[in-house]
Amino acid sequence: MLPLAIIIVLVVSAILIVIAKNNILAKAMTLIALGVGFVISIAIVSATSDGGAITWAVGVAPWNISLSVGPLEAFMACLFTGIGFLIMWASTTMIDHDVERKKVPLYYTLICSLIAMLCGVVFFDNLINVFIFIELSSIAAACIVIIKNQPENIRAGLKYLTLSILGSGFVLMGIVVFYTITGSLTMSGIHAGLLGSFDANKSSVLYASIFIIIGVAFKSALFPMHIWLPDAHGTAPSPSSATLSSLVLKAYVVFFIKILYVVIGHGILSHDPALSMLLQIILFFGAVAMLAGSVMAILQTDIKRMIAYSSVAQIGYIFMGIGLANQLGLHAAIFHIMAHAVTKAGLFLVAGSIIEQTHNRRLDKMDGLGIQMPVTMLFFTIGALSMVGIPMFIGFNSKWNFAMSIMDSGQFWVMVVLVISSLLNALYYLPVVIRSFFGEEARKKAENRESLERSVGGLLPIGVLSCCVILFAVFNSAFASFFRMVVESIW
Repeated sequence: MLPLAIIIVLVVSAILIVIAKNNILAKAMTLIALGVGFVISIAIVSATSDGGAITWAVGVAPWNISLSVGPLEAFMACLFTGIGFLIMWASTTMIDHDVERKKVPLYYTLICSLIAMLCGVVFFDNLINVFIFIELSSIAAACIVIIKNQPENIRAGLKYLTLSILGSGFVLMGIVVFYTITGSLTMSGIHAGLLGSFDANKSSVLYASIFIIIGVAFKSALFPMHIWLPDAHGTAPSPSSATLSSLVLKAYVVFFIKILYVVIGHGILSHDPALSMLLQIILFFGAVAMLAGSVMAILQTDIKRMIAYSSVAQIGYIFMGIGLANQLGLHAAIFHIMAHAVTKAGLFLVAGSIIEQTHNRRLDKMDGLGIQMPVTMLFFTIGALSMVGIPMFIGFNSKWNFAMSIMDSGQFWVMVVLVISSLLNALYYLPVVIRSFFGEEARKKAENRESLERSVGGLLPIGVLSCCVILFAVFNSAFASFFRMVVESIW
């Protein structure tokens, strides 16, 4: 079973890293495990390219272990292992700056475990299995924040863990309601049960959906349940921030998409007024998050907190696409999962490089930094232009998709929100770019010629992410057809 192979490789690597307790070996084994996982993920994409699914089950229902991996899950496996590989590659030259040397093997054990658990969240079909992986991933995610062992990290990690557990409680309540209605715990089994009993259980399905929405909102940092995110992302080691923003949040969003379109199903969603209204509420909160996250990002003075609040806005984009309740909206949301993952991973790694090389986090002290760190700030500029939505960068393709889905839905007020959000993105990203390359301070630093640039080895993985931001935009048509197939497989 290819999907299980990814989880097994990562878990075995985590165990071996703990046993070996060697920093160099820990880094190498993590990269090997993620590289092997990525190759297997590509094989899964190929195996499910016709829209079919790889299924496996053992045990007696409803408490069996079962998984179902189709195009959506295969795509997420590629994202987890591929982006995870690049982040961990960058971490090999960064992690010693944030984590005590004796804790480095523990850090990579947590990373391998975390990505294995994220794969479990999207792979497994039995909701109890999924819930277990959600809980384990939350614990591992909190630990990669706390491991820095500073008071602010411990507070941020515990805050994240507390709110994440609260969110898990809501998710579990939703699962219990679905089980009570249908007597099944598998996504396909619950859907089959709902087809025959929905009219008699409309209110229960609505309550279950509300519980899961609240739980996922806490875990994926949808405004206003985002309060843990700025502290966790802002204080964590930079590779952890990149992993949390680009990968961890997305697993819970995909779980939510599967609850809507695999468990409940488009047919029920589109014909029940209460559930349709619930999607409108999701759309509203997504739109509010797009604006609120951007406004809060503008107010920040710390570069990592600015990027963290930007993630709040970007999660809003994804929920906005889901809330539009049409195929183009779901296509835009899933595409944005990739666009945000690639772009935000690069931005957090650039922020970590700046902090490591300059020992400064304040945005008002980064004037002229493009002269001292030209390559690093070029990568930041690429990420910033993508977030703003400039053509030739993947963020533009993503916002184009959202614009098309809004037009298709006929809810033109959302277009106004999309435009305002893009303008707000420009207000906090572009000034950093402009001040780093131009102005009086830049001229002074140009005369001094002091270089703070990282080594080629340290810059290379960030450069690969930056290239992906451009290449994925240029070859967007290939990805667009793939994501259309992904949407059709669950619609």
